[in-house]
Amino acid sequence: MYKGLASYFLPDGVLEYFDVVDFAEVPNPEDNLYHNILHLYLDERDNRPEEMSSAKPNGFTEESHILDFPVRDRKTILHVRRRRWTTADGHNYIVPLESIVHAQTQYSKEFALFLKAADGQ
Repeated sequence: MYKGLASYFLPDGVLEYFDVVDFAEVPNPEDNLYHNILHLYLDERDNRPEEMSSAKPNGFTEESHILDFPVRDRKTILHVRRRRWTTADGHNYIVPLESIVHAQTQYSKEFALFLKAADGQ
C-alpha cells in the first residue's frame, strides 16, 4: 500500500529500483519559504542481472542527496544508497542504472526540467 502512495511523491521509476526505508520531517526555521524539510531514505533493491546472480552483497554506498519537488510545502530531499556487490573474483560491482539525477545538478530529472521550463528555457 505504501508503494502506491509513495509513487505520487517520487520521480517516475524510482520505486522500480529502490525501497523507501525511512522518512523524517525536520524544522527548517532559516528558510522563509519552506519551514520544514521532508527527508526520504531510499535503498536500492536487488536489481542484479542474471549474469551477476553469484555476486555477494557488500553493503551500500554512502548516500547521495537529490533535491526533488517540494511536497505539501516541505522542501524534499531524497537520500539514496546504492547496493554494492562483490564478484567471485573479488571485484566490487554496482548495477548500472539510468541516472535519476539531471546532468550537472543535484535535482531529480523531473524537478530540473520543471525549473528550466518555469525559467522560460
